[in-house]
Amino acid sequence: MHFSYTLAATAALTLANAAVIGKRALSGEATVYGGNLAGGTCSFSTYTLPAGIFGTALTDSSWDNSANCGRCVSVTGPAGNKITAMVVDQCPGCGTNHLDLFPDAFSKLEANPGIIQTTWDFVDCGISTPLQLHNKEGVSAYWFSMQVVNANKGVKSLEVSTNGGSTWQATARQTYNFFENSAGFGTTTVDVKVTSIDGDTVIVKNVAISAGASTTAGSNFGSSGGAVSKPVEPATPAAPATPAVTPETPVQSTPAESAPVESAPETGAGSAPVATITAVPVATTTQKPTKLVFTPRPTAVVVEDDVCEL
Repeated sequence: MHFSYTLAATAALTLANAAVIGKRALSGEATVYGGNLAGGTCSFSTYTLPAGIFGTALTDSSWDNSANCGRCVSVTGPAGNKITAMVVDQCPGCGTNHLDLFPDAFSKLEANPGIIQTTWDFVDCGISTPLQLHNKEGVSAYWFSMQVVNANKGVKSLEVSTNGGSTWQATARQTYNFFENSAGFGTTTVDVKVTSIDGDTVIVKNVAISAGASTTAGSNFGSSGGAVSKPVEPATPAAPATPAVTPETPVQSTPAESAPVESAPETGAGSAPVATITAVPVATTTQKPTKLVFTPRPTAVVVEDDVCEL
């Protein structure tokens, strides 16, 4: 038992340590460059950064085929100052976990331009305004290319429905941060479902496929808008109801006539037998006579001051 307890405790500690390690911030260098939102590799040509969110380029070793475009990072500088920045560009050839910050972002962490050590981690952007869908130039019913901007969380996928949401068709993410279907969907009005890295979904109905056009959704990931939905878990079957127990109605019996009780013969001068009578009623729907059990107790007979038991 002691050995089993030790193994269980060790396993639990290992899992706890793994969880802590998994949440540790990443460490790496940060530099500064002129900033490139409209012309950056994330192709945010129509987007303006929200107030309080800075811009940054992310090392190509963490690019993940543009999957980190639009995600936000919380960055801590050498003096402990913190900022939130959105990934809008790529930093080719930069080292592991390297960030190349916009000038205004870098100045919040360090007054003198150069190379600094930072720690950072991905976080929700804290954007409450709705996300937007942006069509690439040249789209049509026969070539689909669309981008998600202003998302509160990282975007995992974009799917299209041409039948009112009965079925959904996948698109392929490109390294320049557009979701495409080279054959198009045969129509210029579709429904679009965007899924976050956490499984949140936003569905936008009747989106026009028009070159350069943008459509604003009704909400964003993590907000309470009606367009946001979580995958629905199957309902748990209800436990069968326990039938109520109805107490039986007691049957009241009608007293039956008692059978005659015969007394035992007297066994001594003036001495009467002492008897215990126990009545055993039988309560049924058909009454039976009550049985009387006569149990005589030994009678004491006094003979010349001596007591003997009969």
